[in-house]
Amino acid sequence: MDSDQQSPFKRLNGIPADQIDVKNRREHVKKIVIEHPNYIKLLSEVEDIHFYSQESVKPDSMFLSGVAGVGKSTVLEEYTNRFERQIVNNNTVIPVLYSTVPVGATPKSVASKLLYSLGDPLYERGTEIGLTSRLLNFIKKCKVELIIIDEFQHLLDRDTQHVLNKASEWVKSFCDEAGVPIILCGFPESKKIFKFNPQLDRRFLVKLKMEGFYYNTQEEQIEFRTFLNSIDKRLPFVESSSLASKQLADKLYYATNGLPSHLNKILYEATALAAKSGSDSIDENHLYEAFNKLEFSTRPFVSNPFTVKEFNIVEAFEIEKLRSKDAN
Repeated sequence: MDSDQQSPFKRLNGIPADQIDVKNRREHVKKIVIEHPNYIKLLSEVEDIHFYSQESVKPDSMFLSGVAGVGKSTVLEEYTNRFERQIVNNNTVIPVLYSTVPVGATPKSVASKLLYSLGDPLYERGTEIGLTSRLLNFIKKCKVELIIIDEFQHLLDRDTQHVLNKASEWVKSFCDEAGVPIILCGFPESKKIFKFNPQLDRRFLVKLKMEGFYYNTQEEQIEFRTFLNSIDKRLPFVESSSLASKQLADKLYYATNGLPSHLNKILYEATALAAKSGSDSIDENHLYEAFNKLEFSTRPFVSNPFTVKEFNIVEAFEIEKLRSKDAN
């Protein structure tokens, strides 16, 4: 952004923002959603399954996997938000039902959570069979057209044959009786349920994987930098933060490993630091401090790349890899 008119946020000119302004800017960053190619493709896939399954003899279903932070839930939540709940003839109509699976879930608690998402005040009362039966009735009554079950891995937290058998049979039966397309979403390891139950696998032949950005080829680097440029234009500042410059793009990719949610967290913290200092853009010092406030448990040997003058992304990944190898 190069003018005050392009941003709803005022120019700071070195004067620290007050608490309310800082909070508003932080919240603004939280809500930034950039539709990169992978994101758009998955939205289109969900839309196709929803549309083509309406009034179909055998609705399609899909399994979506991806590591934490890649943006799976963001895609599904955005699609759900396209369809508002409405009251028609004193009946609540819910075209798309979105629900998450609680930690340590059982088929009973999944049915209960889905009932809660439908607005059933008695969502906790009843046996597994009773809850599932009531859920199926509500699905018809609320004219549900698509069901999205997120955090599916929690149904398989206890990795035993009994748990896998019970979970797979419940999901298979629920899919058959619901009569609408179902999207299961979870970590890649959730796919083990399909290897365990071939009948369930046949109902979820469409299996898609959502991935973060890659940075190996020139095309991949351009894609990531285009993504950064789109975010930069939406940051709550009147001046550009030059996120898409080659220097910062290399460092941001290394710091986040191409995961959108990690990038958002760094920018979220950096935004607050910049606003508190009265800056009208994010600079490397803000990114350095923001990175130090975060801890990525999956990368214990990652180093802070910001403010490093001669940063080499290939060497940085190699050093991190060697440190991890030595520690093991």
